[in-house]
Amino acid sequence: MNPDLLSQLRDIHATPAVMWWPPAPGWWLLALVLLAVLVWLGRRLALRYQHRRRRQQMLAWIEHLNSTVDPQLEPQAYLSILNRIFKLVALRAFPGERCAVMTGVEWSDFLGERFDANKQASALSVMASGPYDPAVSFDPLVISSLARQWIRQYG
Repeated sequence: MNPDLLSQLRDIHATPAVMWWPPAPGWWLLALVLLAVLVWLGRRLALRYQHRRRRQQMLAWIEHLNSTVDPQLEPQAYLSILNRIFKLVALRAFPGERCAVMTGVEWSDFLGERFDANKQASALSVMASGPYDPAVSFDPLVISSLARQWIRQYG
């Protein structure tokens, strides 16, 4: 054995420590997917919050209407405001329909069809001519209950 060759050998050395930055491409991909999921979830939660807030606001409109307008003294005004609330909800819930131009029997039939064969939905026939009829008779509790149900279902 040649002693010069042994002197040329170096001592054993450890590999350098693995750096934590920059991460491997798999971690970048995972971070991107996680970010996309968080953005999607955030938008969905924000839309749900807005939707719930809008629904609560519309329900508050009905409570305000019941406290400010007496349906026995001003039935036309009461029905007119309720009709506007029904219309606002319908315009948002059914954008493909032509809800904005519906009036009379067509409008009350449209409302009645969307109430899942509810027996009380026949009370909505008053929405066809009630705001314009000088001698209209209806049950304000049933109509306001239907309006609340309409808002909860489609609002």
